[in-house]
Amino acid sequence: MKAINDYQSEYECLLETSASGLFQNNRKFLKDTQFFPYKTLMIFSNNFETLKEKDNTFKKESESKYQFDCKKNKTKTILTCRAKGTINVYQIKFSLKTLRYRKTFITDYWLEGKGNEVDYIHVAHGYCYSVEN
Repeated sequence: MKAINDYQSEYECLLETSASGLFQNNRKFLKDTQFFPYKTLMIFSNNFETLKEKDNTFKKESESKYQFDCKKNKTKTILTCRAKGTINVYQIKFSLKTLRYRKTFITDYWLEGKGNEVDYIHVAHGYCYSVEN
């Protein structure tokens, strides 16, 4: 039973497009960005309930400091992955059917009402390929 839970599914993922911007009141602004890395490795385990993400850079491959808990939607084809713990970090949606993904990061400064802070948004779309072990 433990061997089944330890099985890992690995995907190499490439960034197709990404944008960043800010939102405050009715002002909106988005532009091209490099907030998310161009190439990542997503490693799912425990029947797609856990995700570790590694960033690939020109220098070397380094493991991300965040791990994610994932839940499947009703049709069991789309995963919604949120960082473990109380860390405010990006969210990942991953399609098991098309192997496309979306990463989003939105701050809550404006919602928390601490003053005239600005909410920042980062959005990325991409696609993945299965990596054979």
